Amino acid sequence: MKQVDQCAVCGEPYKHIRAEDAPPWLTILIVGHIIVPLILIVETSTTWPAWLEMMIWPIASISLALAILPRAKGAFLALLWTTRAPGSER
Repeated sequence: MKQVDQCAVCGEPYKHIRAEDAPPWLTILIVGHIIVPLILIVETSTTWPAWLEMMIWPIASISLALAILPRAKGAFLALLWTTRAPGSER
């Protein structure tokens, strides 16, 4: 997930903006709030074998995290860029 060095249209430099740990934090927060309730609902309403659950939940968690992480990074980079936050290094 390497960010581009500059805008392809206007040439605005982006290389100095750093999101650091915020995108993984947001991804873990969102994935946890989606997967844990699903696990609890399935556990109380069905009797799936343990091997099936051990295959489904990690795959679902990893897939969801891989779908959310790039968008979270983009959102934090956009937020830092628009607010000119001190998290940017010049």
